[in-house]
Amino acid sequence: MFSTPIISIIIIIIGLFFLYLSIKQRTHIRNINDPKILDTSIQWVYFTFFVGSSALGAHLLAEYQFHIYDITPIDVFTHGLSGMAVTALILNFNLTRKRKLYYFAGIGTSWIAFIAWEIFEGIYFQFNPLGTIQTNTWDTMIDLWVDTLGALSICFLCDELVE
Repeated sequence: MFSTPIISIIIIIIGLFFLYLSIKQRTHIRNINDPKILDTSIQWVYFTFFVGSSALGAHLLAEYQFHIYDITPIDVFTHGLSGMAVTALILNFNLTRKRKLYYFAGIGTSWIAFIAWEIFEGIYFQFNPLGTIQTNTWDTMIDLWVDTLGALSICFLCDELVE
């Protein structure tokens, strides 16, 4: 299914299109004054799709087309993008204007996704110890740090775009 880079490239192009839509229609990104569960604008949704599709496209290209997970630190890049995507998704919900709460919710959700992914990697490694997945402690600490930085950068960006 992923033997050609066409799917990955299409996903990345779709993500860039969402980035274009987000920038083109930017008057204000979010307004948190109305009481509702989802508090977002179409621009932030576009931006969320951009970050998510960029993370997915980068992962698919690195894993299935270029096979560079085992020879380059692309894992660090995709962990950063994934942390950004999860946090951008969470920040679509009506949290609050208090930075402590939405930073905590965004970064905490990103950590939960990260921990679930690391558990998956550990289980996969148990069944396929000769695979290319790295499961050492140092790699896990670097991945968590980069995931946190990606999540924090999206929190800062959301801070700048919230009225």
